[in-house]
Amino acid sequence: MAFAAVVARTSPQGMEYLVHNKGRAEWAASAERADRYQSFRDATREALRLPSSLRAYAMPAES
Repeated sequence: MAFAAVVARTSPQGMEYLVHNKGRAEWAASAERADRYQSFRDATREALRLPSSLRAYAMPAES
């Protein structure tokens, strides 16, 4: 089964994708490095667990 969603945010440098969230969120400019989630629900849940100042969202995975 293909993964359906990633967690992303906008920054002054452009789009950033959540790579790792174990105590401290790490972000990458490349969607290929992003953690993949099996559903939008899982990705949304992960985005909502982040501090509100990060303002991240679930988005469809490109591939």
